Amino acid sequence: MTVKTFFYGLSASFAIPWLIMVAIPYGSMSSMPNVEYDENKDEKTGTFQPLHSGRLGIGSMIYAQEGCTMCHSQLTRPTYAGNDVFRDGQGGFKADPERGDTRRITNYMDFDGEDMANIGETRIGPDLGNFGSRVSSKTVEENAVLAKELGVDVSELGDNAFNGELYVYQHLFDPRKFIVNAKKSNCPKNPRFFEKKKIYGQGAVDAVFEKDGYQYVPNDRGRAIASYLLNLKRDGDVPVSMIYNKAKLLKPAPAPKKEEKPKEGAEEAK
Repeated sequence: MTVKTFFYGLSASFAIPWLIMVAIPYGSMSSMPNVEYDENKDEKTGTFQPLHSGRLGIGSMIYAQEGCTMCHSQLTRPTYAGNDVFRDGQGGFKADPERGDTRRITNYMDFDGEDMANIGETRIGPDLGNFGSRVSSKTVEENAVLAKELGVDVSELGDNAFNGELYVYQHLFDPRKFIVNAKKSNCPKNPRFFEKKKIYGQGAVDAVFEKDGYQYVPNDRGRAIASYLLNLKRDGDVPVSMIYNKAKLLKPAPAPKKEEKPKEGAEEAK
C-alpha cells in the first residue's frame, strides 16, 4: 500500500460516515415541505404550524448545555419501534378529560424553533417530550385531592395549592430531597440554577429552600430551563397524515353526563 492510497482510504473512512450521518440527513430535513391539512379528513385547510410558548430558544440551549439529553429523551416512537405511545402521559393521554385521546408520536415539527432537536441518547430518566402536559395533569389531580381533604373548592386553596413551577424548581434543586418516589433518582442536584439570598419580609414565592435566614431562589438560567420544561407539551392535534395510526382519529372529548330529572310524582310521594 502506498502513502497516497493510505491517505485516500483514511479520508474516505471519515468522509463516507459524515456524508451518510450528517450531510444527507441535514439536507433532507432542512428541505422538508410544510405539512398541509387535508380538507376532507381534517375538516380544515392551511399549513400545520404547532404553537410553542415559554422560553423555548434559551431554555432548549441550556437543556443541551447541561447534558440533559444524556439521560432523558424527547421522543415518542412509532408503535412498530416501541411501546411509547401506550405509556400514558408520554405521548399524550388516552382519556384526557377535555380532548379525549391525545396520544401521538413525535414529529419533526415538535422541535420547530429550537436550534437542535433534543431527542436524547438514553432513557436513564423518564422521557420528557410531554413533561409539561404531565405536570399540568399532576397539578389538577393534586389540587383536587387537597381540596377534597380540606373540604373547600379548588379555587379557594390559595397558597396551599400545588404549584407546578415550584415542583420543577424543587426537582432541579435536589430531587431526592423534595420529590416523592425519587429517593433513588439518578438525577443530580443542580444548585447552579439557584442563588442564595437573604430573606426579607415574606421572602420569594419561588424559593425552594430556606435556612438560617437565607433562601435559595432560581436564577435566570433556572427560570429559563423550568419554563422550557413546563412547555414541553407535544400532545396537540396534528393533521391526520401525521397520526401514528392512520386508521385512528383523535377521539372527541367525552360528552358531559346529563342530570337525571326526577320522575313525575316523585316529590308528591315524599
